[in-house]
Amino acid sequence: MDQTIKNGYGGNMVQSRHAHKRSSSQWVPQSGALYNPIEILKGRKTRIKGSRMIQPNHLQSVARYNMPNYRQFPNNSITTTKYSLLTFFPLNIYHQLRNKYANLYFLLIAVLNFFPAFAAYSKWLALIPPCIVLGTTMAKDAYEDFRRWRFDNEINSRNIHVWDKDRGMFRKTFWKFVLVGDFVHVSNDEDIPADILFLRSSNPDGSCYIETSNLDGETSLKQRNVPRKYLDFSKEDSNFTPTNFTGTAFCEKPDKAIYQVNAKLETAPGVFHPIMGENMLLRGSKLKNTTFVEGIVLYAGHDTKVMLNNGRAPYKQSYIEVLTNKFIIICVVLLILMVVSGSLLNGFFVGRHDSQDSSFVPWNIKSPVTEGFLSVGSFIICYQVLVPISLYITVEIIKIGQVFFISQDLDLYDEEADYPINCRSLNIPEELGQITHVLSDKTGTLTENKMIFRNCSFDEVDNGGEYDPEKIDKDNPVVSLSLAARVKDNWRMDKRMRHFFLNIVVNNSVIVNKVPRADAIEVGTYDNQRGIYSIGNALFYHMTLEDYTRRLEELKLSPEEILAKTAEPEISDSANSLPNIPEENEYSPSVSKSTRRSPMGDEGSVISRVSSISKNVATGFKKLVSPINALRATNVELKRRYTFGASQPFCPYEAESPDELALIQGVSLYGWNLEDRCGTHSIITTPDGAALKVPILLTLPFDSHRKRMSVIVEENGGIIMYTKGADSAIMDRLKGGGEHKDLMTERVHEYSCKGLRTLCFTMKELNKDEFKLFQESYQFILQVSTGDRETMLSEKADEIEKDFTLLGVTGIEDRLQDGVKDTVQSLRGAGIQVWVLTGDKLETAVNIARSSGLFGDDNHLHYFESPEVLEKLDSENPINAKDNVIISPSMVKLLREKNERMIRILTLAQSVLCYRMTPSEKAEVVKVVKQTLKKGRVLAIGDGANDVPMIQAAHVGIGVKGKEGMQAVMACDFAISRFRFLKKLLLVHGHWSYDRLSLSFLYFLYKNTNSVFVLFFYQFFDGFSGSYSIDPTYSILYPIIFTAVQPIVVGVLDQDQSKEKLMKDPSLYEQGREGKLYTYTTFFLNVIDGIYQAAVIYFLAHLTLIGSDTGLWTFGFYLCTGMMLVNCLHLAVEVRNWNNVFLIVFVFFFVIHFGYFLIFGIVAGPGLVSNPPIRVAYDAMREPQFWVCQLLIVVASLLPRVIFRVASNSRIW
Repeated sequence: MDQTIKNGYGGNMVQSRHAHKRSSSQWVPQSGALYNPIEILKGRKTRIKGSRMIQPNHLQSVARYNMPNYRQFPNNSITTTKYSLLTFFPLNIYHQLRNKYANLYFLLIAVLNFFPAFAAYSKWLALIPPCIVLGTTMAKDAYEDFRRWRFDNEINSRNIHVWDKDRGMFRKTFWKFVLVGDFVHVSNDEDIPADILFLRSSNPDGSCYIETSNLDGETSLKQRNVPRKYLDFSKEDSNFTPTNFTGTAFCEKPDKAIYQVNAKLETAPGVFHPIMGENMLLRGSKLKNTTFVEGIVLYAGHDTKVMLNNGRAPYKQSYIEVLTNKFIIICVVLLILMVVSGSLLNGFFVGRHDSQDSSFVPWNIKSPVTEGFLSVGSFIICYQVLVPISLYITVEIIKIGQVFFISQDLDLYDEEADYPINCRSLNIPEELGQITHVLSDKTGTLTENKMIFRNCSFDEVDNGGEYDPEKIDKDNPVVSLSLAARVKDNWRMDKRMRHFFLNIVVNNSVIVNKVPRADAIEVGTYDNQRGIYSIGNALFYHMTLEDYTRRLEELKLSPEEILAKTAEPEISDSANSLPNIPEENEYSPSVSKSTRRSPMGDEGSVISRVSSISKNVATGFKKLVSPINALRATNVELKRRYTFGASQPFCPYEAESPDELALIQGVSLYGWNLEDRCGTHSIITTPDGAALKVPILLTLPFDSHRKRMSVIVEENGGIIMYTKGADSAIMDRLKGGGEHKDLMTERVHEYSCKGLRTLCFTMKELNKDEFKLFQESYQFILQVSTGDRETMLSEKADEIEKDFTLLGVTGIEDRLQDGVKDTVQSLRGAGIQVWVLTGDKLETAVNIARSSGLFGDDNHLHYFESPEVLEKLDSENPINAKDNVIISPSMVKLLREKNERMIRILTLAQSVLCYRMTPSEKAEVVKVVKQTLKKGRVLAIGDGANDVPMIQAAHVGIGVKGKEGMQAVMACDFAISRFRFLKKLLLVHGHWSYDRLSLSFLYFLYKNTNSVFVLFFYQFFDGFSGSYSIDPTYSILYPIIFTAVQPIVVGVLDQDQSKEKLMKDPSLYEQGREGKLYTYTTFFLNVIDGIYQAAVIYFLAHLTLIGSDTGLWTFGFYLCTGMMLVNCLHLAVEVRNWNNVFLIVFVFFFVIHFGYFLIFGIVAGPGLVSNPPIRVAYDAMREPQFWVCQLLIVVASLLPRVIFRVASNSRIW
């Protein structure tokens, strides 16, 4: 039995009782047979990777797995794993050996030990070090890849409704089953599953709102619109089903450009319509404030823009690691010298001694040359640890520990933003302690990026200038009472005033928030008359009213709430019949009163539209009629619960630009309010409460080249273009000059000197023929152009944006963040040169530089606006260390050309200010500063997408989580929410990290040198045979177990200075900034110290046992214990801040050391090892000479270092 019901999508559908009963059950589309794998692989290889033609899948008459879109394009499943179960082991080993040559070195050493002629100890023991190193990294990589697989599976298993042509309904399925050409339905607060051409919306005007924080990091909502050709699909009286769409899409190959798309729709043979960026819903964005949208998939899976942009930030290597690689090369050279000298001496020894009398020389070796050659392998194995095998793993663990404690610092937590520091890079914490230059953005980094409307002027009066800046509310705009009175009385009569405010309200991209309905495809409703409960396209029969009520109780909902969620918002008829803008002397009595209150008195009224509720007793339905401004004004619990969360207040506006939001909020104080916006018109209210519907004919969006935005509107039969932009992009394009231009230019200068951000507002009247001609050419570029469409559109807009009439200017305050001045001064006290790179004009930039402490009152300023100024700089006007430099964009060319004179000037200056900088110029400055510094390290900090190039170009990139989105945070190494946190991050955590890692690297290089030379000195008494004087097992485990944990604990927890002292005395940062702790000098001193201590350990043990009948095992125990005591106590001498953790760790491994030998002496009996060392450690420890020997070894080894530490109180050595 079939029944016709209202389907919730705007039309009727036929539902079979025996068809798919529940939309909540997953639809798994049938896949093709797997009988021909070769054909499948062939099909994958022939998938189209260039431009594509896409026909809707619901027009195809074949099964899904035979559709052209299935064969030609990838599905929506994603895979971000590096390995599979079959490829993990071989690929991971390959990657480790390819990326870390040291791993290959140690593996070759282990293989070399398998040859009897080269073997220094058991061949299986030789595999332990590389297996531990490779296995540890393999386990880490396996865990990371498992996390990727689990995340991929979670994403691929998300739900989406896809149109099933066979059933004639939307069916719920997984994301991974979505194909190119599928028609999909997305509900409010759901993620967009693929790159979709937007074709239908629950909003009658064909618009929707999306959040793109996962794409570009911006949390503000963005509006998207259905192509004009398909606006009818969204109308309330539309009986739309996906089968109504029969167009063919022609798209270019997938690319990374988030906001650009080169595609067109063919709606009839030879009839094409452009597909713009505003018509696309991209994977990764989320639908907001819109009940539902529908569209067709153009790109799926790995072809989507978000997946194509999933590239990683460039790999950054710290200066310490760069030096370490050079030091390891020196170690390799030293290893070669030791091996060559050992083999030569071995051959010389064999030549002078009869091998038949030497038990340690193979009986069949007669030639000294052959013996010397074969000993090369033995010596390489014997001295292999001179290249520290455990260094890489240990340092990685130390860095992870340091980053963990940095991330747990509550002083770096912003309670207001609820955002702690985010350490996104684990491999460069020590770089924070070596910064020589800080290059900072201004807006949102030094300032709050909380824009506040302060001043405006459209005539001789400076509105807002009558208030004392020190006495006004710093967090909110203040009403100018004189302007309020003038607006109330004269807004209709004063043409310039009216157009000035209309420009502000209409010419922007601000979005008016709406409360969406709940989508009927997910929210159930109950028909009491027929006893049917429906959830979207699923029907449940024979349900009683009691059953329905019980179900609602389980969901903790009421019928009223369900119906309030699914009700369609309505706007009164008066809102749909608003008149155009009246003429200056014309009063229109038909204009409806606004529902907002005007700040000027009784003319405005409080929002009074009350939703009418009609009850349907038979079904329990209620219908909610709620105008958009009534919804916005009444913050009812229902709205908060289902749309914004119980604790989140309702905000009427969303804006990509904080400046635009500040303007809209500012002019609302004078009665000008933006009530609604769609692609074709804006609804605003005027100071007397009149509601105006302003038709928008064309929008010319802002771009960084033009630095302007324009809208073309219709007014009383005429056409006007409103334009706003920077003064540099407006003033030269005015029609004529005159006193008004001079006055507004003066206002711009005054506002800039106050540190305000300025904008100029203009208008231009167009005749219909002029506009028609421009519109046709503009649309032609949209529809036909397949090249650089954005550039062509910008150039076309530039043609008409001229001959303006200047209306007025505005000044917006971007308040300085708390603690900025103290932080800048502390950084300068630490010897760090601070640069500010901003796009603001000179006066605004200088004002902020002074208020932030970048420029002091007693510092001389040098302005470099052109190369000619540089030529005039002579010895009579030199740059000294206390001077500040200001450079213009034109001087960046000299930096790019590496002008030596310019670079020398900037190097000498105390601070540098660069103004009117573009994002590419910021990155160029960072690169030049990096290239001109030999040892200096550059830190770049910013908060916006325009700061990403310089953040990634710097040695250390800091992203500030602000109001310009999350792109800077996503591209940075460390993310903070306040500039003041930079002080502790560098002066404390940076100082500690550099000090700890310098100690760790030097300690490892010293320790390995020490252990190798103990073996080296033994060779002089062993005929240079390449054999071991210590237990081979212990020698293998010594660097990776017995002495590995102590440096990790010290490297994570030690503090050479307290945080209070470091914060109070920035000059202590000097040791890291100048790189005093980790240099060639400190490296060679530690290597020499390691050799000296090795000599003390070996020869004191040798002298203690000389002439006795002590065996090799006992002698080896003396050497092992001496090395363990000296190496650990050497590290203990370096510790500056002793605590219980250090004490426990050091004592624990001393106990482990002696316990190992005691147990090994018991279990290593005959049959397990040759010449078993039974009771060696026990017998040795019973002798007083053993302890006396160890005491002498420790004192003699460490005395020089202890004397130097006490005398210098320094870690220079």
